[in-house]
Amino acid sequence: MLRVLFFLCVASGVAAASPVRVAIECQQPGRTKACPAFLRGIVDEHPVLLGSPRAGADVVVYATATEVALIDRLHLRFVGQMDRSPAPVELDLEIDTRASDDEQRAAIAPAFRRGIALFVAARHPGAVDVVLSAPAGLTGDKPAGSPWGLELGIAANGNYTEQYRSAGMHLHLVGRYLTRNFRAFTLQSLHGGLNRQPPLTLDDGTKVSLDSERWNYRFGAEAVYSWCDMWSIGVGSYTFFEDPKAQYKYNSRNRVAIEWDKFAADDPRGNRLGVFYHVGWIVERYNIRNVLGERFAQYPSHGIDAIGSVRHDRISFGLKLESDTQLNHPSRRFVFTASPFAKVQIGKHIDLSVSFSITKRTFPQPDQTAIDPSDFEQLSRLSYAEPLTLTGSIGLTIHWDPTNGVRNDRLESI
Repeated sequence: MLRVLFFLCVASGVAAASPVRVAIECQQPGRTKACPAFLRGIVDEHPVLLGSPRAGADVVVYATATEVALIDRLHLRFVGQMDRSPAPVELDLEIDTRASDDEQRAAIAPAFRRGIALFVAARHPGAVDVVLSAPAGLTGDKPAGSPWGLELGIAANGNYTEQYRSAGMHLHLVGRYLTRNFRAFTLQSLHGGLNRQPPLTLDDGTKVSLDSERWNYRFGAEAVYSWCDMWSIGVGSYTFFEDPKAQYKYNSRNRVAIEWDKFAADDPRGNRLGVFYHVGWIVERYNIRNVLGERFAQYPSHGIDAIGSVRHDRISFGLKLESDTQLNHPSRRFVFTASPFAKVQIGKHIDLSVSFSITKRTFPQPDQTAIDPSDFEQLSRLSYAEPLTLTGSIGLTIHWDPTNGVRNDRLESI
């Protein structure tokens, strides 16, 4: 196998020479700016080449990207439409979708010049220099890839002084199965934390403990089928358990949803703009009786969610809107959340995410007569009854994506 390196230049002393007109045709652009932005930029930087519509082009370059995990495998086919054109030339190269724009462009330019050189040489032989070098070695065939993926998320925080100490940790394990039109997802997550501080001494000398512990465990699964680029349907079920001082003893949510998306699931830049409607059934058991006298409730719910995001190189920005309303009593239970977020791709398997959420909610408050006024931990955990909540988070995700080259971001978190 030979690697051909060459440089294009304008042949000196040929005043009337015409450039080689090149048209770029993006058959499948992929997730990067390779087609058409980078390819057109490479054409523009060489005076011997001139960008052209397909109808008047001397050479048409057809670009097709195949997505394989974090790599875009770009296939370039050069077809001549001028006198003495060589046979069509086909080249393949791999582009790291998490690399910067400059790094991606540097990976594309040599392959493009190698393909276009034969056509330039057919018109201007003196405009092409060729250097041959021995390859470092041959590589074997790559596997077709697997639709299975795994993600492990870890986040922790802590504080320590002589009298005040706190710690918290979050773990989640996600399994994925992805094909072009089907996505299955399973989740296990565990969150725990503790707080230690001096007790409160009352006027009569009684000491009230201010220590607290909290935990919750969540599990569930969902499946989504897309019958076209714009429409998807899915079903999901999630259940979580909380410690005795929290709002719920357990909560189970089962929903079906339908989503419309502006962008295809394999949008080349990773952009998203989707809206989905969901309807389902919720079952709840509370740790404290509410003002309606309920320790247990079940009811139908529905809502509309939306998500939009854009990506530049290794950074993604987005906004997610979520709503959930009790279907038969809308004024009794209602939740609306707005969550801007950002994600930074640190490496091939590591992401750093930052998010902030604002939640407005209405639901039956806990019955004040059921609250022990001497239980400080229980009193301090009643923040869930507040109608407005602001939350910020930062986390690190370690993931191994499916290697079958499929992306499917439909109906996340049904």
